[in-house]
Amino acid sequence: MVKITIDNQQIEARAGQSLLDAALEHGIDIPHLCHHKDLIPSGSCRMCVVEIDGMPNPVHSCGTTVQDGMVVHTKTDHVENLRRHVMDLFISDHPLDCVVCDKNGSCDLQKYAYQYNISESSFPVELSRAKYIDDNPFYVRDYQYCIMCGKCVRVCDEVVGAGAIHFSERGFETVISTAFDVPLAESSCVFCGNCVQICPTNALQPVSRLGKGRDFEFEHKKTICGYCGVGCTVEFATKGDKIIYAHGAQNDPTTVNGEFLCVKGRFGWDFVDKPGRLTEPLMRKDLAYELGITAEPWQLPAESVLEKETDPNWFVPVSWDTAIDVTATKLAEVIQKYGGDAVHGQTSARCTNEENYLFQKFMRAGVGTNNVDHCARL
Repeated sequence: MVKITIDNQQIEARAGQSLLDAALEHGIDIPHLCHHKDLIPSGSCRMCVVEIDGMPNPVHSCGTTVQDGMVVHTKTDHVENLRRHVMDLFISDHPLDCVVCDKNGSCDLQKYAYQYNISESSFPVELSRAKYIDDNPFYVRDYQYCIMCGKCVRVCDEVVGAGAIHFSERGFETVISTAFDVPLAESSCVFCGNCVQICPTNALQPVSRLGKGRDFEFEHKKTICGYCGVGCTVEFATKGDKIIYAHGAQNDPTTVNGEFLCVKGRFGWDFVDKPGRLTEPLMRKDLAYELGITAEPWQLPAESVLEKETDPNWFVPVSWDTAIDVTATKLAEVIQKYGGDAVHGQTSARCTNEENYLFQKFMRAGVGTNNVDHCARL
């Protein structure tokens, strides 16, 4: 550990740690737009500049490693003027329609514009990127809000490993693009949406969020993703009884996934509102009549149920206790009559590893068969 002083406050930092990360870990806020703790520093936004005793010029704190005895100043007049000038340049190439922007209240650029009291740019305003791309069902790209921080490019390359997007063109015309500007579906994009997660502005937004409100109108509920046994933490933004979007939990050291998610965890939740979703056990009417659960006699139609969608009128709802008792009884009858190999067990990737272990143990030791499989694509 090394000891450094930031704004007259002495703190301890890990050797090799960046000055910005050390400050943020100790609750010392240094403005930043392009930085993320899980990405290699780029220093492109220049908002995190600080002054260090013994150095002739301000340095960007995200790319400066802490040194024992370092004395840092984050709020000198010179540093604040530099940041204000940087914000002025950002605003000269960014729409100021915050009142109708979906990211109003959760936009980092808006936060710093407010902090430095910049309501309009002193430079001639010219929007260099006006392209709007809605080429997939998951998220949209609105280039007029892009500040070229590069976080989306870096997370796609360094964390996801897809390398689907990169900087294209030069100078004022630079944009974030796929190779040869092909649609995302034709690129190596896996639609994990981690670029959407860390975008500091409204340049990337989930389709499900558009026009549904601003962040301060949503309630955020943290839970565990149900798609596989990893146990990633996912946070749902809800409004009323509807899920608006999902994202990884931020600033939570207990998560196994940090704040990053796969495509299923981030976008695969829309089944919750599907009208055909099962919310209780169902039993076929002929069996329900046989067991005395219903007084209505019924026979299975002659046509194969495999050739068309099953009619919901063929079933009646039953309690979980009834469903489990009937299933266990019928399973025992099959095993006693035909043996354990007459049964096949199919488990799910949406269970935990422990649940899957218990299921295969039940099939092998209880039922007496090795006919057990697992579909890891669920």
